[in-house]
Amino acid sequence: MKQIQKRKNKSKQQQKVKLDSSQIIKLMTAQKQKQEKGSKNFCNLIGMSFIKIPIYKFSPEINQYLQKYNKETTVSFIQCNLTTLEGLNFDGTQVKYLRVDYNSLKGDSLQFIAQHFPNLITLNLKHNQIANLEDLVHLKHLKNLEDLNLSFNPVKKYQDYKTTIFQHLPQLSNLDNEMDTDDSMADTSEDLILQSSEDEESEASFDDYEESSEEDKKQKNKRKKVKK
Repeated sequence: MKQIQKRKNKSKQQQKVKLDSSQIIKLMTAQKQKQEKGSKNFCNLIGMSFIKIPIYKFSPEINQYLQKYNKETTVSFIQCNLTTLEGLNFDGTQVKYLRVDYNSLKGDSLQFIAQHFPNLITLNLKHNQIANLEDLVHLKHLKNLEDLNLSFNPVKKYQDYKTTIFQHLPQLSNLDNEMDTDDSMADTSEDLILQSSEDEESEASFDDYEESSEEDKKQKNKRKKVKK
């Protein structure tokens, strides 16, 4: 129980800390390295995928870092404290699979996605803040979209939700995984199993950042002593 509480506290600490671009890039680099090494907690993630890194918004420095992955067909920013995708400068024409679930994205993000990721096959937007039926009109530009997940967005409360979706996306074969069961509190849900893995991996990345910061301080102190 103590270990679980410790992980929760560290996860909350990371979410509250506002990091600058260089610190975020360190976290992204550490997480990507673990993914490339085949960490068991990343077994379901491929391509340019980042989990629980407090990005908030995309700075020029972060965009420059992301350019090294400009040939990836899978892009994921899962639970990255995003309220908007504006500022993301990334050529998404080659991207087929996009996950931006567990953020706070609103309806204008659909327009951004349709403009910048026009060739998507799968789009996962569950657990966001898309609230208006009118915003769904932007989805009609995603001519290749087959799989859409908008579970646990306020827009689902409307009776015409599904009808509106299929009016804009008649080719769609899978909507919300055909499930309306709230998985946010279910211990056995796929989402929480993934989230548990994300917690452990994200904490490891945060530790990497802290260790890196300490190492930077030591190096600076050494340089000061040399100058003296």
